Amino acid sequence: AFALALLRAESLARRSRSLTRILKRSRLGSVEGIDGYNYAIRPQLDARVVNGLCTGQFIEDRRNVICVGPPGLGKTRVIKAIAHAACALGYTVLYVIFAEMLEALYASRADGTLARAFRRLVKPQLLVIDEWAYESIDQQATKDLFRLVSARYQRGSILLAANVGFKRW
Repeated sequence: AFALALLRAESLARRSRSLTRILKRSRLGSVEGIDGYNYAIRPQLDARVVNGLCTGQFIEDRRNVICVGPPGLGKTRVIKAIAHAACALGYTVLYVIFAEMLEALYASRADGTLARAFRRLVKPQLLVIDEWAYESIDQQATKDLFRLVSARYQRGSILLAANVGFKRW
């Protein structure tokens, strides 16, 4: 009984350290969760859909999710909650802000580390991109985004939040 209790304690400690490591690498920052989220302000968003995404099945299937809507409705909160749930399930996650991601790719092109920067974005099982297309992008950024999406195709999922609709991308 003592050995079994010791094994359980060790298993719990390892899972806790693993989750802490995964959350740190994800760069999610603070996560509010969706427990108190008011779905009434966003009637198009179904609680069952969000809870279904929190199971991680879309990551397992290597499918992508897009959350579009005007500012202030909680898109970032929802995508961070989904990403946190993915971390808790053991998936590797990376959270980035769209403009910062493009700046990092631009800087890496200048210092010759573009391949390494792309690997960092392609490697996680879930790439979370917030504030997608909030600002206009140039031709080179468009090419970089195409390369990124192509490289992640059938390798990992992308979860993104955008303030503007497809027509303005």
